[in-house]
Formats: sequence, structure tokens, C-alpha cells
Amino acid sequence: MKKTWFYRLLFSYFPIFFSLTSILVLVTFLLLSEMSQRETANGNQQLVRHLMQLIDYSLKETDNALIKELETDEKLRGFFQGDGAITYFDTYEISKRIHQMGGPDGLIDSIYLYRYADSMVLSTNTFIPLERFGDREFAASRADRGVLFELSGPRTYMEFQDQERYPPSVVSMVRKYPLLQGGQGLIVVNVSLSKIGKRLAELTGPGSFVEIRDSGGTVIAGPAGADGKLPGSTLSQLSSDYTGWSYTGGVHDDNVFRYVSLFSYVWIAASLIVVIVGTVWMTYVTRRNYKPIEEIMERIQRYSKSRSSKLSRKGQDEFKFIEQALDSLIDQSNTYQKRHEEDSVYRRRHFFTELLEGNRPIDREEWDRETDRFGLPATYRTLAVAIFEIDKYSTVQSTYSQRDMYLLKFVLNSVVKELAETHRVAVWAEWTAQHQLTALYQSHREEAEAEEELLKVAGEVQAWVMANLEFTVTVGLGAAVDDIPKVPESYTQSQQALEYKASLGLNRIISYQDILSGESETYRYLQLIRSFARAFRTGDDDWREMFQAVFREIRAQRLPREELVQVLGTFIDHLYREMIELPPDIQDVWKNEIVGKLNELRDTFDWSGEMETRFVAILDEFSDRLREQQESRSHYKLISEVKVYIDTEYANPDLSLNQLCEKFGLNGKYVSRLFKETFGEKLVDYLVGVRIAQSRRLLEETSLSLKQIALEVGYLHDISYIRAFKKVMGTTPGDYRKSHGDFQAPS
Repeated sequence: MKKTWFYRLLFSYFPIFFSLTSILVLVTFLLLSEMSQRETANGNQQLVRHLMQLIDYSLKETDNALIKELETDEKLRGFFQGDGAITYFDTYEISKRIHQMGGPDGLIDSIYLYRYADSMVLSTNTFIPLERFGDREFAASRADRGVLFELSGPRTYMEFQDQERYPPSVVSMVRKYPLLQGGQGLIVVNVSLSKIGKRLAELTGPGSFVEIRDSGGTVIAGPAGADGKLPGSTLSQLSSDYTGWSYTGGVHDDNVFRYVSLFSYVWIAASLIVVIVGTVWMTYVTRRNYKPIEEIMERIQRYSKSRSSKLSRKGQDEFKFIEQALDSLIDQSNTYQKRHEEDSVYRRRHFFTELLEGNRPIDREEWDRETDRFGLPATYRTLAVAIFEIDKYSTVQSTYSQRDMYLLKFVLNSVVKELAETHRVAVWAEWTAQHQLTALYQSHREEAEAEEELLKVAGEVQAWVMANLEFTVTVGLGAAVDDIPKVPESYTQSQQALEYKASLGLNRIISYQDILSGESETYRYLQLIRSFARAFRTGDDDWREMFQAVFREIRAQRLPREELVQVLGTFIDHLYREMIELPPDIQDVWKNEIVGKLNELRDTFDWSGEMETRFVAILDEFSDRLREQQESRSHYKLISEVKVYIDTEYANPDLSLNQLCEKFGLNGKYVSRLFKETFGEKLVDYLVGVRIAQSRRLLEETSLSLKQIALEVGYLHDISYIRAFKKVMGTTPGDYRKSHGDFQAPS
């Protein structure tokens, strides 16, 4: 019997089999080759980035250590000033300190000081005049330049004129002294190129290379030959923002070819094995195709089992590999889910803040999408904002531990939500400040009914806190609104209502409608008191004029003692809000000494003149203590110069943290941290405050348009100015001018 059907099946399968097998093998090889090259390039780029960050970090640490020594070391200051009190032993101590700056494992080759007064040079090995110094030409040329700090290109350094050994190759960091003027001398830090090259060799390994060039294209370190060509294939290029050096990384070509060839042989052999095994398998299956289906299935099952056992005996545990891969995917999925939950918390708070402050428009579609993401109800008829502020927060904070404070805040948050649920009102509450819980209520009632309902809910929260916790809360309520874009208006109203806390008392509910009815005359002075408190904290001498302006108004109004007590309470409250921004040591002086005196004054004064005199005396005492502690810090003079520069250059639209760093030659995070420690306020917030204060004066005293005022105070666009003004003042510049100015802007 001829096997015609067998051969027909067999030869019909072969063309398809060989075509698909060849394409599959080719595509697989190309993909793996591309993947291997991509991984090699990524690995090389990470190596180059690591080397760049390592070198930048070493240079920055050296420069920061040098700045610290120059700011704090009296002997170094005396050396540059040519102080006659500096003895030879002091010179020796300075020389030792210079030697210690390099560190045992750093990149520093040498450091020397050049004093302009008598042209003397001090290094770790000698103290000689400039004309006898081996590096005199470089030192003299840098002394004539107008820059305070620079990084030179590659050069050779000779300490002595008759130096016999081969001079080392270095790049030099040059910083003039004093740091902000540079009129007394300079410090030269020589970074060894051989040490940089050695570090590159240690970290790159034999299969790869990294070359470093300066901004002019000169080789700092690397394996480039005499012809300037690199010894292999370039895979990555990076540039350092700190030094301006460019880093080029790659691998040697012989390793690349060996790598590709290895994969070629492996996949050619694997292709042959696949073809042979496929041919045998196809022949076997085709031979069985003409037999009954049952027998074919039985044979296939037996063959499958035998093949599986055979693979198992050879140690090729594919199923174990698949199991491990699935476990890894599950772990990655769990990790991603955890990160997603954490990110959701931050995103929720960020969206809540944007909704309250109105920094950008939020439409109903985005509201529905975000509330659905956070699992919150989206439907409403009216919206209203309430702020629950913990009374005497500093006392509460000093009474409880950090962990207990977290627990108490969690309890207050839970109470706000649970009591809202009893009234069938949805609420979204977030801590927007350490002592303030802001709640957005979503009601299905009309505005008047919603405000009445919110007043009941807030009253229940206040009563529960007073009965069950060791502190009280004061609640500020904004008006109910009917649309999302109006939420910032309700939030601003609730903040303004809380401003009356100092005059109306603690542990109460203050509605925005109450302050509209004019319950107290205190709000008349509130803006000036707020400006006074900020000026007092930052050391602005105008605080006395602001203080006297308030009391001139008080004398003119002839206020009764009860309202004078409210005004004094407002002063104390705003001063406290500013003092908590200062460093802890200054806060302790305020809390332990000054607050008690102010409270005693509030309770014992007989007439306003006595109160004014005693109040000024207390503030003068604390101002002197504050200035004394600030000036005791080594960086006070420098940060004061930064503050004065901001006060005079605030109208420059290019004035920013980066521009200040370039002006004073300091690190951005460093100067920002020092400014915060000295004046209790972020540098950027201080700049905004100065600009807004100047714009308020222009709004009150001139008829300039908003666009002209924005340009006058440093904003290129009036939209940016209006946004910043509203964030600081709680109202728009136009509304502020209507209520405070004598002029109306031209149309």
C-alpha cells in the first residue's frame, strides 16, 4: 500500500515550516541583538551618570567645606586681612587646615592661598612671596579677573620654580576672598587629573571607557589616543551643569564584536536544532495522520508526557521558570498598587487645595472624574466651606506627643465626617494647615437652608470636641454657593471669618454673615496689624511706624477698654502666627518670656497711652534679643545682604532664587535654608510679600492700571500678578482698590 496521503501531508507542511522557522529565528536574533545593544547603552549611560555625579559631588563638597571655613575661621580671616596678630604658629595651623581640606580619599592635589596685601602665597609646603612661587602666573592672572568663582581648564601646577619632578596636571577651582567682594586674596584648589583618571579606571572596568572634556573640548581624563580618537564605540554623552564638563562613554569594539558573534553562534546552533527537531516532529505527526483520531490523540498525549519527563531529566525546568515569573509579576503588581494608593492620597490633597484656592478653573466634568477616582459623591445642589481651627495650638502641641497629635487630628476628622452623615450631608475634609481642618460640605438643599444646616453640624462638632477632648475648636463658616468655580469664594469667606477669632473669642462659630454685620471695629485695623507682624518678624524697621499708625487710629476712635483688649489680642495673635515660623530657640524666648508679659499687659492696663508705651517696650526688648541671636549666626550678614538686595530689586522680573544664587555665588537650597532659619520665611514667599506690599501702596495712592502696577512690582503678566495678590490678600487687586484706594484705574 502506497503512502500517498502521508507524502502529500508531509511535503505540504515542509515549505510552511521552513519559511516560518527561518523568519522566526531571524526576527528573534535581531530582537535579541537590538535588546542587548540597548541594554549595553543604558548600562553605559548609568555608569557615566554615576561618574559625573560622583565627581560633581566631590567638587561641591570641597567647595562647601571651603566656604564654611572661610565664613567661620578667624585665623583665615586674619591671614587675608594681613592682621599683624597672625603669628608663624598661626600660619602653620592654617597650612595644616588647608592640607586637611583635601581629605584622605578626595580628588584634591593641593590648595594654596594668595594674599593681595603683601603678595604672599601660603600652601601646605611653603609660605613665600608670589615672585618665587612656581604657579605665580596663574595666580596673578586670576587675581586680575572680575569673577568671584571659576573653574579653570587643564593645566600643569608647579609649586616651586626649580621643581625637578614632572609637574602634575590639574584643574583649579578659584574663589576670591571675601566671598562677596573678593578684594583681599584668593584660594586656589587644584584637582588632580591623574586621580580623576584613576577613579575612572577603577569604576569603568576593562570592557568600557569614559572620557571627560572641559567646555573648550580639552581632555580632562580618558583613554583617547594621540590622534584624539576614542578606542571603541560611543554609547552615551552627558554634560555636567556644575562644571560644564562633557562625559562621553562607550565600550571597546572588540568586546562588542565578541558579544555579537557569541549570540550569532548560539542562535545559529539553536536554529539548526529547531529545524531538526521540527522535521522529526512533523514527520512523526504526519506519519500518524492517516490513523484514527483516537489513536492520534493517545499518541500525542504519550509523546507529550515522555517529552516533559525527558526535559525534566535534563534539568530544563521551564514550569519553575514560569512560576517564578508569575510570582514576580504579582509582587510588582502589589508594589504598584501600594504606590498607586499613596499617590492617590497626595493627588487628592492637591486637587482639594486647587479647588479651594482657585489656582485654575475646574469644570463639572473634571469634578465628576476626580470624585469618582477618590470614591466621593459627586452630586450636590449647594457647596459650602468650613474651617475647624484648634484653639491655642501651641499649648496643645506642647502637651501631647507627635503620635498623640496624629491620633487627635484623626479623631477630629472622623467626628466631622460622622456628624455630617447624621444630617445626610456629604463632606470632604483635609488638613490644610497644622491647626486647621478644612471641610467642603455638599448639600442637596437651597443656599439659605444649607447654611442653616451647616451651622447645626458645626455646632455639634464644637460641642462634641469640648465635651470629649482636652482642647476646643473655633469654626469659620463661608457662604453656600451653587457652583464649583465659586468654592474659592466660600473658602476665602471662611478664612476671613476666622480672622475675627482674636477679637470675638475662642470656642465659637463665626459665620461670614456675622462679620458683614459689623460686630467689631477690630477688622478695621486687621490688615495693618498683619503687615506690622510680618515686618516685625523680618526685622523691617517700618514696624514701629505701622504700630504707631494703629494707635493713632485707636486714639482718634476713642475705643472703650473692651475693644482695646480685642485690638491687643489681635496684635498678640498675629505676632504668634509669625513667631512660629522662626527657629526653635527664638520661639522658646517668645513663648517663655514675651507671651506672659503681653498677656499681663492685656489684663492690667488702664489707658491706651500706657498700653502703647508698655507694648513698645516689650517689643523692643524682644527685637533686640531677636537681632542679637540672628547676628550671632555666621551667615547673618550674608543673608541680610540678600534681603536688602530683594528689597531694592523686587521690580526686576528676572529676580528669582536662581538669579540670587548666581549673584551671591551660593547654592540654591543653601541660601533658601539660611533665609528661612534667619527670618522665618521662605525666600520666595518673602519676595512675593514685598511685591504685593508695594502693589497695595500703588493701588491705594495711584490711578495706574493693573497691568502697569504688575510691571512696576516685577510681574511680566497681569494675570500672574492678580493670582499672586489674591493668594496673599484673599481678594483681587480690583476689589482691594475699590475698598481701600482713592483712585480708580483707567478703563
